Amino acid sequence: MHNVPQQGTEVATLRIITYKIAMEQNENVCLFHCKPELIMPRMTGPVYLVLSHLLALCLLLGSSVARADGHRVDLLSLYLRASEYDAEIAAARAEFEAAKTSVSLARSNVRPQASIGYSASYNDVNSDFSGNFIDHGPNLSLRQTIYNKIHLATIDQAKATEKQAEAQLEAQKQELILRVAQAYFDVLQAESELLFRRSELDAIKRQKEQNERRFDVGLVAITDVKDAQAQFDLATAQEIAARNTLEAAREALTLLTGLSVDNLAQLADDAPLLPPSPEDVKAWENTALEQNLPLVVAELAVRSAQAELSASRAERYPTLDLVGIAAGNTSTNDVREGIDSGELRLELNLPLLTGGRTKALVSQSKALARVARQELELQKRRTLQETRNAYRNVVANIAQANALKQALDSTQKSLEAQEAGFDEGLLTSLEVLRSLQDTFGAQSDYAAARYQYIVNTLFLKRAAGTLSEQDIRQINNWLTGEQPQIPAQ
Repeated sequence: MHNVPQQGTEVATLRIITYKIAMEQNENVCLFHCKPELIMPRMTGPVYLVLSHLLALCLLLGSSVARADGHRVDLLSLYLRASEYDAEIAAARAEFEAAKTSVSLARSNVRPQASIGYSASYNDVNSDFSGNFIDHGPNLSLRQTIYNKIHLATIDQAKATEKQAEAQLEAQKQELILRVAQAYFDVLQAESELLFRRSELDAIKRQKEQNERRFDVGLVAITDVKDAQAQFDLATAQEIAARNTLEAAREALTLLTGLSVDNLAQLADDAPLLPPSPEDVKAWENTALEQNLPLVVAELAVRSAQAELSASRAERYPTLDLVGIAAGNTSTNDVREGIDSGELRLELNLPLLTGGRTKALVSQSKALARVARQELELQKRRTLQETRNAYRNVVANIAQANALKQALDSTQKSLEAQEAGFDEGLLTSLEVLRSLQDTFGAQSDYAAARYQYIVNTLFLKRAAGTLSEQDIRQINNWLTGEQPQIPAQ
């Protein structure tokens, strides 16, 4: 009779498989750090010195945001890199710089204006050309606006535009924090999913091979072999999809930072799940109505539209300017030789007919002001909705993560019981395999809930207008660069 292998030694436990694959993934992450003796064998003298400097230069050029220990890249490093590299934040800074010049442009209209010129003219006095002469010479013109309501309204509009661009820049900074954090934890989640899928695939492969051996000795039916093969094929497809998702997540992070990073600092096991502070959704709503940056931008847009309406109405108002002109003339006529002239006058202009232009401008500005007010109201409603949803999501993520942690403990205990039952011949390998898959799924869901909790916390602070770089630094303290260790067999 053939010797039947012991079932207990054939079923790989979840923890051992997980760490085994994790170490296999991390063995070749950085050859320079892990196994320097493979690159530079023992050598002395100038050769070693040159190679060591070249190696240091390669590492420096390879990743400018690497951690000091050279093992993991953390969230804060990538955020600081993205703040200098990201095109959207750079465009927002440029828009703010352009908006700041609009105030100077508007104020230039009410400041003194001076110009210098040179004129020449031919004067026909008599038909016999006896009194004809040519005048030529320089002239200086000065103009100072005393009253012009259009210019004053334009200055108010430029100030509102500058503040709006500044608020938009701050909003883009908060949005960058969210985008970097979302991309970072998307990569971590995709890595976890791929790790679990590979662990699942490895476990199913072991079960499939065991069923094939047991079928060869007549201990199981062919249906068990076919079922195990189907499970293996499905797990293979899921592993391929998880690998593709990870590559896409890394590409999204590369788009923000310009760096191809595949060795991120992991979330520590003891990272806290802190409830929102204060634990009152109404308090968060009130804060959001006061500080939410997109809402501030919408309010400034209303102010800008009102200033534009004032400028349109000012088309009906008179303008008053002080004008001074000085000219020095030289003439071919002896009588007019060397005559200088000067003039100082007040110019009052009152528009009477504009062909309907003023009326059309006022109507257009009124409509644009209504649009701005409606967009402000919409932004208020959207802000309240986002704040409430983010608050509920954070609370739900905490409860979900705690429940999934308990579920993970339960599935692990169930797996141990299933393996014991299989060893005693009370359960089939398929029942053990399903229990193993439940454990893998619980681990994946628990990791995803923790990552989503952090992202939703940032969303809540963004909705309230309190999100800042300090939040990134706090989360960065929850990350660890430690490599997973293989437990004792």
